[in-house]
Amino acid sequence: MITSDYKPLIKAETEIIPAKTDKGEVIILKDNEGLTNQTIVMPIETIALIQFFNGQNSIKDIQSQILKLTSQIIPEHEIIEFVKQLDEANFLENEKIKKIRIKSYEEFKKSDIRKAIHKGLSYPENILELTSFMSKFHKVEQTPFPTKILTGAVAPHIDIIKGGTVYSKTYSEIGNSQIPDLIIAFGVSHKGGNSPFIFTKKDYETPYGNMITDKEIYNRFKEILWYEPDDEEIFHKNEHSLEFQALWLKYIWREKTPKWLPILVTDFERFSSEENPPSKIEYMEKFFTDSEILLKSLLKENKKILILAGVDLSHMGQRFGDDFPITGEIKKQTEEFDKKLLNLVAELKADEFFKEILKNQNSTKICGLSAIYCALRFIKSINPEIRGKILDYSQANDPFGGFVSFASIIF
Repeated sequence: MITSDYKPLIKAETEIIPAKTDKGEVIILKDNEGLTNQTIVMPIETIALIQFFNGQNSIKDIQSQILKLTSQIIPEHEIIEFVKQLDEANFLENEKIKKIRIKSYEEFKKSDIRKAIHKGLSYPENILELTSFMSKFHKVEQTPFPTKILTGAVAPHIDIIKGGTVYSKTYSEIGNSQIPDLIIAFGVSHKGGNSPFIFTKKDYETPYGNMITDKEIYNRFKEILWYEPDDEEIFHKNEHSLEFQALWLKYIWREKTPKWLPILVTDFERFSSEENPPSKIEYMEKFFTDSEILLKSLLKENKKILILAGVDLSHMGQRFGDDFPITGEIKKQTEEFDKKLLNLVAELKADEFFKEILKNQNSTKICGLSAIYCALRFIKSINPEIRGKILDYSQANDPFGGFVSFASIIF
């Protein structure tokens, strides 16, 4: 029962999104965990309440904090009623949501499909609405007889609304190139994991049909790993970095889309350093050298392979733990640093790229560090002479303070 002593805690992986409507500014609560298909739209002022929903403050405490903050008294019963609404919509951490979470995870383990949990939230679920949404950023114009062959590509994984024009630069080039026989896609495991690489055999669902995972290639990679590749595949369940790539691939190619191998990459900084990049870590380098042998064997089988990375770059500002204000100069400095890194990426200088970021302990918080490193090693294994072309770079403001940068590159 929710009383004045109740200590509300917002559910994990709840995203708070500011938006504008005809009635003014609002905030939207969105569940990135996929446990509820509801969204809640509230007046922008509600954020003053939600900031105290951390499981430490009782409703009485929250009332007192709001009084100190605004010199206004919100009646207890109004706060209780608001908390009840969040509870009914499954946006609070409690025993009810724990049971829902356990059931959801059990269903994921049993299923052959990795559900598209961001559909209806980050992008429309209805195909007609989705196609209209995607076409605002990119109109599919397939070349009848494409001659261009791509070996690699880098795309963002930020929300499509924020990064759609940069996504479109990458996927325009992919869509107008020869369709490969296999896509190996590296994404970021934002929620961690112990394994360096997290595989899954599950097909990725999209509104345009499932993105089929190549089970044969999965098994061939399984032979060169020192652990079970899908021990931690639960991290694929809620991760958006590859879901958005699956959506774009199916959007541009539909039924012609080839099979892929989706791989989430965890944080290599745990066991690497500026002095000891992954190439100096014996078991990691063995994986990359064994992968090179495998990739070359696939090439001998006349398979065309595209290496894809779904990554973002720097994350700056209060939202990401910085204690300084974001200024134009900070944005300019970050862009200069990012572009220095992108030049190393274009040159396939994986170790130099890794070392340059760790020189300052990854002070700009580049989440795609390890996934980009993997993509570069794989691209170089296929074609060591190829070089990348930087198509676009952008920064998107975060409404809660800060910005995220991302880019488009093709090889």
